[in-house]
Amino acid sequence: MHVVFSTFFAYGFLFGFFSLRTEKRPTDVSSIDLFLNSPYLVLSLCGLALIFMSIVRVMTRSGDNGIMMAVGGNRQGVVLLQTVELWIIHGIGFLFSLILSVFIPIGKSELLSPLDYLASLGSEAILIGGVSALVAYLQTLVDPYRSIRRGK
Repeated sequence: MHVVFSTFFAYGFLFGFFSLRTEKRPTDVSSIDLFLNSPYLVLSLCGLALIFMSIVRVMTRSGDNGIMMAVGGNRQGVVLLQTVELWIIHGIGFLFSLILSVFIPIGKSELLSPLDYLASLGSEAILIGGVSALVAYLQTLVDPYRSIRRGK
């Protein structure tokens, strides 16, 4: 289910980067049209959704983090494991969104650029990696036995 939602929001992220790059007119913040066709709104909502998904995924693994820390795991290993897991899950979602963008194009095909895909993938990886690493690190600071009890 996480991959399905990741695909949906990664597609929105792709669409937001494409729209941001191809928008030529300035956007008036006080206009109602801002909410109808704004790439900034699409990018921020999809980015916030990806952040929320990362936080929830790491927080639900607090019991596993506690077990790893209780048996002698180090903080860097736990943080790296959580971050790589989220990169794999969201990477699969991004791959599915690329396949989906072939069937449902995000814009005019002559305006599409590989840089839209690369910028979207890079910013998604940085966003998810940073948030998951921070939350996983904060989870390792909690007493391991307390997080094991809370994770049950």
